[in-house]
Amino acid sequence: MATHQTASRWQHFIRTFIACCAVFAAPAAQAQAPASYPSRPVTLVVPFAAGGATDVVARLLAGEVSQQLGQPVLVDNKPGAAGALGANHVAKSAPDGYTVCLCGGGPMVMLALLDPKLPYVPTRDLAPVILSHLVDFVMVVRADTPYKTLAELVAAAKARPGAISYGSTGIGGPAHLGMELFKQRAGASFLHVPYKGESNVTTDMLGGQIEIGLFSVQQATPLITAGKVRALAVWPPIRSKTLPTVPTVAEQGYPDYFAGTFVGINVAGATPAPIIDKLYTAFDAALKKPAVRGKLEEMGFTPMALPPAGYAAFLHREHEKWAKVIAETGMKGRE
Repeated sequence: MATHQTASRWQHFIRTFIACCAVFAAPAAQAQAPASYPSRPVTLVVPFAAGGATDVVARLLAGEVSQQLGQPVLVDNKPGAAGALGANHVAKSAPDGYTVCLCGGGPMVMLALLDPKLPYVPTRDLAPVILSHLVDFVMVVRADTPYKTLAELVAAAKARPGAISYGSTGIGGPAHLGMELFKQRAGASFLHVPYKGESNVTTDMLGGQIEIGLFSVQQATPLITAGKVRALAVWPPIRSKTLPTVPTVAEQGYPDYFAGTFVGINVAGATPAPIIDKLYTAFDAALKKPAVRGKLEEMGFTPMALPPAGYAAFLHREHEKWAKVIAETGMKGRE
């Protein structure tokens, strides 16, 4: 009976999630963008260094979107301050649709909750264009540990509160917050060990210094394929196409669980709606191309293509969820 109820609740969660996306599936504005737009190249700002996953996606989209707009889309990497430098550049740019940001969960949600000195207000200064994709995370343990399932890991954590450690890429990052949310749902205690990057987490987990690794699917897949680690659960509400045999956290007794991070397109807050809609149409067409969707899934992402209103609603839900987690844990950001 419990298994049936869990499956039903999980299915209800997935249906609700998909329904929310469908509600906002069409652009709201009916006005047309100026016939002259765009009359010159559009700059796509990436708030991270060249060569990373976000940069790869930016360059993939830039080529496709340039065909849709009839103008070059130039990628401009502006790394720094966990993504805030690039996001602030776009927030302070002219609201004319010629400067757009490939912004993730940090610049759009987390930094505003953790940094009172953030130089921009995401909800005011960065208008949503399209939610591009979810960045899926997976919880893994070394292959030689006794934990075969998420339930076994939770049972061990409850038996030894605070003794089982996990690594993340830093306080307030998606891995840390996702695990804090899981701790609340599971009623179990784990020890958080922050690192500077996923490679550092990998080294210490494989070396036995920590028991649990929380990785992007892209980072974890080679380790799983090589048999070095065992995947216990993925964090998105539906299974990752990259790891289709790994169940979600939701499937394993926590039907309302959904964590990880995301990437979307944003422009300066005062950008006219017709220009936003034209950008949405161009990025939507690019994201719906089989080659683009296939590349995103190959990288361990879940393509979304939510339009402006849907993306705005998604951002609101994410802000509320993580604000609650941060408040309940007493987490503090930069002063």
